[in-house]
Amino acid sequence: MYHLIKKDFLIQKRNLKLSILLLLFFSVSFSSIGTTGLIYSICAVSYFLALGASALEEKNNSDMMLVSLPINKQKIVLSKYISVYVFTAYSILVIYGIVLMERLLKLPFNVLPFTIEAIVLAIAGVTFLCSIALPLIFKVGYLKAKMFNNILLFLLVFGTAALADNLVLTIHFTWQQKALQFFSKLSEIEMLGLIMIPLLIIFIFSYFLSLLFYKKREF
Repeated sequence: MYHLIKKDFLIQKRNLKLSILLLLFFSVSFSSIGTTGLIYSICAVSYFLALGASALEEKNNSDMMLVSLPINKQKIVLSKYISVYVFTAYSILVIYGIVLMERLLKLPFNVLPFTIEAIVLAIAGVTFLCSIALPLIFKVGYLKAKMFNNILLFLLVFGTAALADNLVLTIHFTWQQKALQFFSKLSEIEMLGLIMIPLLIIFIFSYFLSLLFYKKREF
């Protein structure tokens, strides 16, 4: 399992370098739109890297090699789903490094705000995106699913970004006004955690669907 995840990183050395440049660009360019920019940046780059591994594997016919090895298909599929969060963690760490660099060096430009609420919403966005994209890739391959997945990224990432600030403000309002007794007993992070529960259920269902497709797929 570890080696499969490590492989997804090693085959994307060029993409990883590009992702750092993208995150640096997003951190400066989207600083004016606050948490929306942070959510968009993490979603876009994490999605790019998660699917990038599948793109390179299909280009190099790695799928045929993997299925010919004594590796359980369950591990192959599971490694892709774990990689989603590994790439997301990588994106978050890079952005946090950029934020720290700006604060320590007192650079003459603003960068993205780094908030827990926005991070959780970004993880939720990546979870939802990959829950739809990965089963399609395991069923028909990256190239055939590429157009749909690109449209999905455009619609959902921009939609998530557009609603993100309103959602964060709603959470603050609900907490401060205590409009609902149940939610008033929870912290903002706990309320955001509740958002992840249905998404994780979808993610798990997506994994089993991908596994079913992968087992039936002919190479």
